[in-house]
Amino acid sequence: MNEVRKRTGNDKVAGAPAAEAPKLPKLAGAAAATKIAELQAELEAMIQSHEAVVDKLNAKVDALQAENESQLREIKDLTSALQWAYANERIPRRHWLEQGHSEEYADAMGTLLNSMKQNIENLRVGGRNREIITIDFDLQGEDENWIRADHDELLMPYWKELAAALRHWSEYNAYGGFLTVKIIYIELPKVVLDILCPAFEESRIEYVFLENSHHTGDIADFAKKVLQSNHFITEVGFREFMFTLETVKAICGAIKSRNAGGQFIKSLILAECFENGIDTNTLKMILASTTTSGQETILNLSDNGMSSREAAIIARFLLVSNPRLSQLDLDDNQFGDTDAAELADALSSNTHLSHISIENNDIEENGRLAFLRAIFDVSSLSSCAASNHNCRVYGFERDISVLNRDESDYINKWSKILAMLALSSEDSFINTALLRNVPAQLIPKVLDKCIVGFLHHLHNDNHKLTDIYLELTNTTRCQKHDVWDSLEETKSLNCMYNLMKSWVVSSIFV
Repeated sequence: MNEVRKRTGNDKVAGAPAAEAPKLPKLAGAAAATKIAELQAELEAMIQSHEAVVDKLNAKVDALQAENESQLREIKDLTSALQWAYANERIPRRHWLEQGHSEEYADAMGTLLNSMKQNIENLRVGGRNREIITIDFDLQGEDENWIRADHDELLMPYWKELAAALRHWSEYNAYGGFLTVKIIYIELPKVVLDILCPAFEESRIEYVFLENSHHTGDIADFAKKVLQSNHFITEVGFREFMFTLETVKAICGAIKSRNAGGQFIKSLILAECFENGIDTNTLKMILASTTTSGQETILNLSDNGMSSREAAIIARFLLVSNPRLSQLDLDDNQFGDTDAAELADALSSNTHLSHISIENNDIEENGRLAFLRAIFDVSSLSSCAASNHNCRVYGFERDISVLNRDESDYINKWSKILAMLALSSEDSFINTALLRNVPAQLIPKVLDKCIVGFLHHLHNDNHKLTDIYLELTNTTRCQKHDVWDSLEETKSLNCMYNLMKSWVVSSIFV
């Protein structure tokens, strides 16, 4: 039997010549060099592309590792907070009684500790991009004076947990927001400030307010460190601290340094910080340091026992320097009518101050009138136009803050001119006698400006402007004034009508 051999794919066909590998074209000279360069460039591009992919992957790995580490820190932080919240024993009420404090003090301390725990919880949990943390010991004595909470070692865990919570909120819960932190009527010795200082230096705190502590020097050092380190802070306030020249130097120096570096402090409160007024050099230092930024600034110097000496310095500063001071609070001092006149005169050339408050001073009617005439001089249209149209004055029992209520000095000016034109006439709503020296061709422009005043001065208390004008001109309110106040948006039409009626009298422009 003949065997048939199976042919495999590797078997050569008998008689067929062996296939030869294709020959590559031979390159020589410049062509070979060009080809090699192209291949090298292609290889280099591939290497760079590979490195870019690797770098991108490594960056993702680093980001994931950083996120993981952050989450681990957050978990550890929260775990520590939960352990503190549940393991920390409540300070027994009898502890405060054993320290010699009253029942009311013990109650107030219990309220304070509950408030601290709630604030700490709010910082830990988060959810809002702006938190106001107020640590306030709220207790008045029989004399109605506020009582300060003494320091106690049992409070230290609370301060430590508060510092940790401030950091936690800033790292995990801020969402671009900022904190306001107020500590009121609680003793803050150095041991407490040393705990709080690093947290205040690092956290997203925008406004710090401290009130009433014996440790003035330590507070000043604390404030200096915090202001120099934490550029998020733009507002700082102190109340009821008996500051010395050295402590004020420390604070003002830090503010001046911040402003010079472009990290501006826009608000400073030094209230009830000087027992018998502020000496000349200290006051000048405060005024100069807070306004060195060239930005709008708020300064509160209330309740410092200031009188004529300080009024003269402040008035000259406002008049000569015309600083970028937008708000000045001088409440609860000892300024009188003469001081008010000096401060009012300073408004004649000050173009930046938009708010001054002088409540609870010794200023009587003459001082009030000095301010009134500085911001609304009714002796003529020209004097009215030259008045101060930026600054609102607060603090008088007979209120004058209706003047300069708009943010635009232009609108404020024409509102006053309009009031003069409308209210000074006996029988119409425009006093053409006041326009006697105005060229006829300018009258339409004057009316156009007045209409601006109409449209921006339609307020429910518009009668107050009428009352002030009548007071300044010693005029008794009559039915015409009541009608004027009730016209509202039709005032411009009434003025135009009355002007057209009077236009036929040729002598009004002679």
